Amino acid sequence: MKQVTVIIASLVILASVSCKEQKEEPIVIEKTETIVIEKETPPKEENGTSLSIDNDGVEFSTKDGDKKTEVEIETEK
Repeated sequence: MKQVTVIIASLVILASVSCKEQKEEPIVIEKTETIVIEKETPPKEENGTSLSIDNDGVEFSTKDGDKKTEVEIETEK
């Protein structure tokens, strides 16, 4: 019977020691903001040739690298 009492007393002492209040440091969370700046870029013209014929006339354009040529022929009514 004495052993049971000693064991229970030991468990009570261990439980009270383990439940001791612990000091915790506060956790600091830093907020960061992201700023997105949108720029409108002109559409990229690709190299190539185009020809357009309609009732108003003819339009021809060609582009090769930095060189660009445009010709418009309009009809008078």
